[in-house]
Amino acid sequence: MKHEFWMKRPASWWGGNWREGTPLGNGVHGALLYGYTAHERVMLSHTRLWRGDYSPPVPDVSGTLPKMRETLLNGGVPEGDPMLVNALYQAGYAPKEAFPYPAADLLVSLPSQTPFSHYRRSLKMETGEGRVSYRLGEEEALRRCFVSRADDVVVLECNRDSQVEIGVHMPDAVPYDPAVLPQNVETRQEGEWLFFRAFLSGKEHGAVARVVRGERTLVIARVYTEGTSVEKWPEYQAYIRALPTDYDTLFQRHAPLHRELFNRCKVELDDLPERFAMSNEELLDLAWEEELPNALTQRMWEYGRYLLISATAENSLPCNLTGLWSGDYKAFWAFNMANINLEMTYWQALPGNLEELALPFFDYFDRGMEAFRENARRIYGCRGIFVPAVSMPGCMRHVCMAPHITNWTGGAGWVAQHYYDYWVFTRDREFLENRALPFLREAAAFYEDFVIWQGEGWMVCPSVSPENHTSNYLPRSENGVPYDVGDPTQASINAAMDVAIIREVFTHLLAIGKDTGLLDGEEAARYERMLAGSPEYQLNEYGAPREWLHPDFPDNDRHRHQSHLYPMFPGLEKARQSPEDDAAYRQGGLRRMTEGIEYQTSWSLTQNACLMARVRDGELAFQSLNFISKAFLMRNLFTTHNDWRGDGIGLTMASAPFQIDANTGWPAAVQEMLLFSNEERVDILPALPAKWKKGSAGPMLTRCGAAVSFSWDGDAYSVKAEALRDTSFRLFLPDGTQRSLTMKKDEVLTFQA
Repeated sequence: MKHEFWMKRPASWWGGNWREGTPLGNGVHGALLYGYTAHERVMLSHTRLWRGDYSPPVPDVSGTLPKMRETLLNGGVPEGDPMLVNALYQAGYAPKEAFPYPAADLLVSLPSQTPFSHYRRSLKMETGEGRVSYRLGEEEALRRCFVSRADDVVVLECNRDSQVEIGVHMPDAVPYDPAVLPQNVETRQEGEWLFFRAFLSGKEHGAVARVVRGERTLVIARVYTEGTSVEKWPEYQAYIRALPTDYDTLFQRHAPLHRELFNRCKVELDDLPERFAMSNEELLDLAWEEELPNALTQRMWEYGRYLLISATAENSLPCNLTGLWSGDYKAFWAFNMANINLEMTYWQALPGNLEELALPFFDYFDRGMEAFRENARRIYGCRGIFVPAVSMPGCMRHVCMAPHITNWTGGAGWVAQHYYDYWVFTRDREFLENRALPFLREAAAFYEDFVIWQGEGWMVCPSVSPENHTSNYLPRSENGVPYDVGDPTQASINAAMDVAIIREVFTHLLAIGKDTGLLDGEEAARYERMLAGSPEYQLNEYGAPREWLHPDFPDNDRHRHQSHLYPMFPGLEKARQSPEDDAAYRQGGLRRMTEGIEYQTSWSLTQNACLMARVRDGELAFQSLNFISKAFLMRNLFTTHNDWRGDGIGLTMASAPFQIDANTGWPAAVQEMLLFSNEERVDILPALPAKWKKGSAGPMLTRCGAAVSFSWDGDAYSVKAEALRDTSFRLFLPDGTQRSLTMKKDEVLTFQA
């Protein structure tokens, strides 16, 4: 059962059954199969269904910044922390965040007096098809479903005598709040046609479905997010009528498009053959009984890749924290979070040969430029752009009114890293000149205005190390031990991450200038001065990088974020520089896993796996993934933010929000363990754990302009490098040898031992 997983039960999460559904999507439309027997539900969704946003102009509160800085620099950190937020409130600023919501449910009934048996719910990740099958006596009940990349419709096939309806998606919560449900709902059936419309936050949405009877029952559905039923019902009816009315024909139009994306890169690890045929439940049991089995590692890599492919597409929106599959009307943490989560979702894309799936990320931020300029000008009094950590479609102005979000200015720089990386991987000159360079310049303009110069050096104030609290401002228990609660004071001076991000922006701009000549002398001189004025990184008493580069702010390792380790990962500044750097940053990540294991989340452990791969410690990288398999995976392998059982691996919270950033980050961690690249070198198997004794991967793209495929079996290996452009780089092979390569475009070289 290659590239497939299966489950022994329907979706079964009390108060939120949708959380364990089977996710399907084409990057625009989504569907979620609950897998019920007699009364199936198929939730329909659409990437552009967001509600509740209110994004008024940002008032000018930039005059608050000097007083805030004076307060912080004089030691009044708790007093200074909320000043900008309070000023916004006092100016009457009251934006509202938008939330994604489900479009409707297809309801499929196949009641029977015969007990069912041989239940199976599966997902074919290579083709994007979900299935539910079981037996009713001697007869088989079978449902197949996919979301077409060719025709942009949801296609469902079920038994001939199935009854099909369409209606409002009803919450699974018990009890639920009726106030969140759509209003003015209308459903209509006309022969083989089903029509649906509803209003939410004053905005109409709806769907049209065709039910074609024959040897099997075929359902073709399409959701609209704009316009009215008067326009859309006949328009979508005509669109669907023009499509073939045969499941296999529709599937054959879709499957090659999905398969081509999915198969561009592969990772295969050796394990007992029977394990690859196991159900998700059986593999999760193995992870609890022993440790993360290779079959589950590979399945999670494929699943994370599948979810990104299914959640976004060219000319669509980027993949948010819940993808296309939230069954709530006010989804918790479903926005685009730019202080790690959104970036993590896209770490896999470029090395994994999915570069076009990164384009919606850039489209999204390009569309927000005017709002980002308004944020920078009116909150901070700076040129350039302020990209808030929290944003969502319709809300690119600053919308989350929390001090730790308002005071963190690293968003533009971190997003800029992805623009630069796209240029490095693709060498797309048009992208560089029209998108990457303008974005980097806007980010640079903000930081030029924002930093405080003192002689030949500068400092960052206010500064935030997301979302950590320096230990001297943490609330304390009766015995004096600090503990982590809510959102206490996070404002600081010279958070290491802020310094690293600013350094990176100007380093990348100067690299572009050197490579292309697109910077003039005056601009390059300004950027050189910014780099020269940067604060120096520091080590703490444990030999790990300090999180704050100011003596008033001691470290706090009881936290999930690893912001201070940015220069090693996701940045490249410290990667492959020295054994001393590797040791220091390894110690930084290890401190989070030891001192702070009870504060970790699925995504933070994914980040730690990537970090440990960067410092070439495959065993600690593997252990991070092993922790995730024991504490954060549901039956359908969706990741939860924290462990819902509260067994000590990760945060204990009243709930465990569903979010797929760790799902989509898992492939990045595996890819980092198998291959490292910067613009000068490629390392094969830099962080291979002992458990991965045999396997293969590729082709993986590199920053050096080569696609690399490789396999290994103990000490034996085979490596193939294909030049995607004229290039020169050093290739570091698994046996410790290296080769200096100069390759012409399309040239292929192989190495083995």
